[in-house]
Amino acid sequence: MVLPGGARARSPRTASAPRRPWPRVTLPYELAALAAWIAVIALTATGAVHGAHPASPAPAGEAHHHATPAHTAHGAAGFGGTAGFGGLATWALMCAAMMLPAALPALAHVGTNSLRRCRQRAMAGFAAVYLAVWTGYGALLLASAPLWSRLPGDAVLSCALALAAAWQSTVRKRRALRDCHRSSPLPLSGPPAVTGTLRFGLRHGGACLRSCWALMAVMAAAGGGRGMLAWMALLTGIVTAERFARRPGRTTRLAAAALAAAALTAALAPSLP
Repeated sequence: MVLPGGARARSPRTASAPRRPWPRVTLPYELAALAAWIAVIALTATGAVHGAHPASPAPAGEAHHHATPAHTAHGAAGFGGTAGFGGLATWALMCAAMMLPAALPALAHVGTNSLRRCRQRAMAGFAAVYLAVWTGYGALLLASAPLWSRLPGDAVLSCALALAAAWQSTVRKRRALRDCHRSSPLPLSGPPAVTGTLRFGLRHGGACLRSCWALMAVMAAAGGGRGMLAWMALLTGIVTAERFARRPGRTTRLAAAALAAAALTAALAPSLP
């Protein structure tokens, strides 16, 4: 049938139905990061992270002086010398909460460049390798913790913040951040697709580690307790902003200034009334 003006009317059979809005390919990993945040908050609220009763949490600087031998043997005193930090398992959970949001663009690249039948497997392989890189870094921090876990907590945190602020201002940081924004061509099917995805996860995780190792060292020095959640939120905001900002260099400079101010505050904290 021809309508006035020469336009043709579509019959109900030929009219195209509205497309179903499919969810983003990264939605499962966005939900995984949210679940990791909820788990960390729950562990902190129940006292499982800092080893103290939630009604009377021990300050970060005092927790390691009252740690039981069982907590110390478990390795919970490794990060920042705080009892009940949770060891490597809690570190991996924190990495999922903090670093998965920054990896969403890379996960989207893997998902959109994989065949539909292989998409979820490819994205899972990338995420596993990416988080394994950060878990390995946590193991390194845990192994080196006896060298500094007996120092005053405020001094360790101040030094970690100053180191992070200094690293944010280096050329190596800017190069690593540029590498975090680079994608990689991925084979579509077969064993090359699997190895290509895993190799991309390793390279992207390595670039992210080179960019953010100093920021995550602050988490190791921050210790447990409810204050840890504030540091997690701040550092997650910095990492995610650097990854999504149109001008990441400006974000990096602002983060360096904020970290330097926090380092000065932590250094002066013991002398404040």
